[in-house]
Amino acid sequence: MHKRAALALGVILSLSQPVSAQAAGSASGLSGSIFKLMNQVGTLQPPASGGQKAAVPAPVVQPAALNFKVSPAIRQKVINTFVAQISEGSPEAGAEWNKLFKATDVFAEVDKQVKAMFGLSATNLADTWAVYWSYAWLMTQSRTDDPSKAQVVGLRNQFQPILRALPSVAALTDAQKQEMSDTLMLQVVMFGALAEAWKDDQASRDEFGAGLRGGTQEMGLDLGAVTLSDQGFKVTP
Repeated sequence: MHKRAALALGVILSLSQPVSAQAAGSASGLSGSIFKLMNQVGTLQPPASGGQKAAVPAPVVQPAALNFKVSPAIRQKVINTFVAQISEGSPEAGAEWNKLFKATDVFAEVDKQVKAMFGLSATNLADTWAVYWSYAWLMTQSRTDDPSKAQVVGLRNQFQPILRALPSVAALTDAQKQEMSDTLMLQVVMFGALAEAWKDDQASRDEFGAGLRGGTQEMGLDLGAVTLSDQGFKVTP
């Protein structure tokens, strides 16, 4: 079992039946769901390359300010939104995810695996952005493996000063930071489920990856034009 399965599918295996290829739904429908969910995240822009740094406006957010305290109510709101969006594309998949959330503390498992695999936290904005974009990049490459710890930490180090410098981040409440981070982490869990469901279905992986790349282009980062390195994202020569 890949490390990706340890992160994403470990929680799913608590079900009597893991998410199946049929319940995964169509690639195009799920890529559309991803970007409906990304609307919940906001418009913070990831870096275009490892060699570029954003100008530093005031106020500068301190590293600790990227952490947030968890609210069970916000977490349930994120879960409800996630299940509703998935159900729009595939009622069967939505029902399986709803069953999972009722049977398992998904976020406790995700936090444990993020710490074990990457030494990061699921309650820190820079950390969750790094984990999300690492796996999103892999999905656009139609890959089912995991990023290395060095790659994810490198991307976190790339994101952290940018996020710290954004006034829009300084203005976020704990609830807003949690909603953003929790939404990203559930998408990472879904990426893992899809990678497992489609491990022998290259066409669905390609279709989903193309949809994901198109959506990220609209957000300001073409994942097809960058490479994930130990220093974060670098523009592909």
